[in-house]
Amino acid sequence: MLTICTWNAPHGLLEFKDGEIHLWRADLDRSTNALPALKQTLAPEELTKAGQFRLERDRNRYILAHGALRSILSRYLKTTAGEPMFRYGLQGKPELVSDAVRFNLSHSHDLVIWAISRGPDVGVDVERVRPGVDEDVAGCVSPRALRFLEALPQPARRRAFFQAWTRMEAYSKARGEGLKSGLETFEVFLDLSTPGLPPTVGDGGRERRWWLQDFAPRRGYAAALAAQGEKCGLTFWKWQPRDRGDSG
Repeated sequence: MLTICTWNAPHGLLEFKDGEIHLWRADLDRSTNALPALKQTLAPEELTKAGQFRLERDRNRYILAHGALRSILSRYLKTTAGEPMFRYGLQGKPELVSDAVRFNLSHSHDLVIWAISRGPDVGVDVERVRPGVDEDVAGCVSPRALRFLEALPQPARRRAFFQAWTRMEAYSKARGEGLKSGLETFEVFLDLSTPGLPPTVGDGGRERRWWLQDFAPRRGYAAALAAQGEKCGLTFWKWQPRDRGDSG
């Protein structure tokens, strides 16, 4: 079992060490006091997206997750939270127009994770390990993947399913291509002893290499980070509403 990560509150300026990626987390339902200030920092398209959620809880979680992302990015860019401007790739993956840092976001229930990188493309995914979903999807995966899962006892089987799922999602998001093959590729991510991935061909025919890292953001959750290039160090930060930049 993975060790639960230790998340520290940052103080002062944020700087990347060579070959480092920063991971951030926040508990959304404990941060509602920051909701009015964070909402003011969102762009019109973000406010439109927030308004599309039927449930107030989901609407508030979206505002908090994306407003806090702006708060975090402003610390790296040395701007206010309302200033970062985004563009969107073919599959809808957001990027900074300035391209100063790369980032990705994932949330499950009230937990949100952000990955921030100075250079390589990154993708992150988090899922709450819960009953029912793994059994429902098991009939859609390949026979080989099903045999792998059925050989494990519960709750190890459920944990393996969700860990593989977060790896698949994080890798897809890092590449910015979406889950083109869907569950057909699921078995590739089941063997937790081989986190390396085969290289892909990028722009200009150049080879792109990828790596994966599992981590445990909170008890009862599975998460994975995918990034391009050589494997590097990780730093774990905890976002809190009182952090600088909450109000932009």
